[in-house]
Amino acid sequence: MRTFLPPSAADLFLRDLAQRAEHPDAASTIGAVLHLSGAVPELPDLQEYVAARLSRLPCMAHLLRGDGRRAQWVHAVPDPAHHVSARRVGSGLEALEAAVQDLMRAPWPEDAPAWRLVLLHGQVADGFALLYLTHHAVQDGGTIVAVLEALFGPDAPTERPATVLRTPPAEPRPRLRQVLRSAAVLLRHARKHHVWSSPSQPLSSRRRTSWVQVPVVWLKAVARASGASTNDVYLTALGHAIAGWASTAWPRAAQAPIPVMVPVSLRTADEVAVPGNRLFLTRVDLPGGLFPLTQRLARTSTVTAALKSPGHRAVLRAALTRLPTGLLRRLVAMSTAPGRLTLAASCLVMRKRLRYGNAVVNRIDPVMCCPPGAPLAVIMLVYAGEASVCFRIDEALPGAESLPARWLQALEDLSTAGERPTTSPGAAATAAPGPSTE
Repeated sequence: MRTFLPPSAADLFLRDLAQRAEHPDAASTIGAVLHLSGAVPELPDLQEYVAARLSRLPCMAHLLRGDGRRAQWVHAVPDPAHHVSARRVGSGLEALEAAVQDLMRAPWPEDAPAWRLVLLHGQVADGFALLYLTHHAVQDGGTIVAVLEALFGPDAPTERPATVLRTPPAEPRPRLRQVLRSAAVLLRHARKHHVWSSPSQPLSSRRRTSWVQVPVVWLKAVARASGASTNDVYLTALGHAIAGWASTAWPRAAQAPIPVMVPVSLRTADEVAVPGNRLFLTRVDLPGGLFPLTQRLARTSTVTAALKSPGHRAVLRAALTRLPTGLLRRLVAMSTAPGRLTLAASCLVMRKRLRYGNAVVNRIDPVMCCPPGAPLAVIMLVYAGEASVCFRIDEALPGAESLPARWLQALEDLSTAGERPTTSPGAAATAAPGPSTE
């Protein structure tokens, strides 16, 4: 039997963010760009194909209604003729970039499930792109992975799922010692930091967007040599990029620890493709200042240790499912208040190869949102041996457009010549760029 929880405080927060945004760049829209090689499909065929698979994806057939305890998921039948569309774009990546940016800014209708699939064609002679977008209040990164694999994965079944229950099953309670340990971690990272609070340079709702691609073997080689995880390597390069940029452009973040919100996925096996977020935003303070990357990697692995603990995850899951609605709402409000809200860094892994008919998905670029009050947001998506990293950066940050290149350089410096391919990261990024908007 499939189950899903009622809307959480995080779902409501993400839904209401749009009201705070002064520009649609800061909307809660997330998704992915699938790059395929092969003949451009006919739109009616694509619509029929998607329609045949919607019955097993409840996240694509529900609306979020109400507030507080009255919030609920309301079933709404999606119309593929409305949700699946096509757009012809001009030749070249710049035309694709413009189309992606335009669609990322498009508002969501109030009376239809918040997702769209757009066939983009014309930018290359031998392929096309599929842009999948959704509202973060209804789907998180794990849901997007499930949706893409259900729609375009190998041998995806089309049968209707079992009846969806409104009441989730009981879950084991975490041990008291682990609860106390996890509470100490959360409280330690709940202090205000004011890293991004600058009266002379207030943040905005305008965003720069860029993508960078690197072979996954580069991250794995560094992780293997250091005993860290690939996510630690990704975060280390990010911290180093921010520290280097801040040393000349943002003094508040030049020497202090760099607070980063990391979404911890708490989705269970029976919650695949259900509506709502199954994650807990937990903060880690990456080492700040300028010092050798190897030391930064070791320190990063230490501060992210709690994120890898099954016991800590059990406490976070209990907080998501057991805390009273009012208390969880206050926790979300506290963590996203001015002086505490900070950048977010996510990581997704696609383990199945995707295709549509005979057209093969060669690369997937993630689409991240950066809410009002956040300086930037970054997400890395791993697919088919390649990691694509999306940067959404507040235009108010001076010189911050250099962060993607700084991240790339930090990753190159972390690597050793004997453990990475001979092709340089810069060459790969130039040869296969993703959409770079604004």
